[in-house]
Amino acid sequence: ETGAREPGPAMPVAVNPPATLACPIISELERWITGSVQPAAMRWFGSPVAEIKQISAYSCRGMNGNPRARISEHAFGNALDIAAFTLADGRTITVKNGWHGLPEEQGFLRDVQGAACEQFSTVLAPGSNVYHYDHIHVDLMRHSSDSRICNPHATSGDEVAARAGHKFAGRRGEPSATGSLAKRALPRPIKRQRSAEDDDRFPDRALPLAHPGEDGED
Repeated sequence: ETGAREPGPAMPVAVNPPATLACPIISELERWITGSVQPAAMRWFGSPVAEIKQISAYSCRGMNGNPRARISEHAFGNALDIAAFTLADGRTITVKNGWHGLPEEQGFLRDVQGAACEQFSTVLAPGSNVYHYDHIHVDLMRHSSDSRICNPHATSGDEVAARAGHKFAGRRGEPSATGSLAKRALPRPIKRQRSAEDDDRFPDRALPLAHPGEDGED
């Protein structure tokens, strides 16, 4: 079980509400937070992350809360849904608002999502499907041929923030300015097919372009 802890080498940030998770994903989360989330926070905001808000950890249920669906990785304590990051200076970056928010928020969230795609076997974020509009889902589910699911595909935070900066500058009539991160190789996008379940459950609603298909999680 993870909960509020003082910053330290084992768990640099608090995870709240307290989350019950299996040991393997706790280890991967600690590596991701220490090696990717904290450096990204310092580069984009000049302040480390003090707390991560989670909205689903261990939960005995089917995928996307559907009792007739395949059992979710959450049922094994093998998944975590992350909704927000709170910095040591008090600022909070939510996935829901920050994914298309200020340039630095977009850059930070895309960089931590891209890093997660290199570390976890499944990463689903806003744009993957209708269920993940407000959080980043990570899990260690075993996929066929040891493949990984990264949806939407990982994009450099610099690239996303630069586009957002130009858009904001155009609205204000000012030069654009964004944060800066060193460029790194990103995972290749994995194309997923639209599932029949999505069509059945949302017949009158246009779904986002990216879909995780049967391997998707929530």
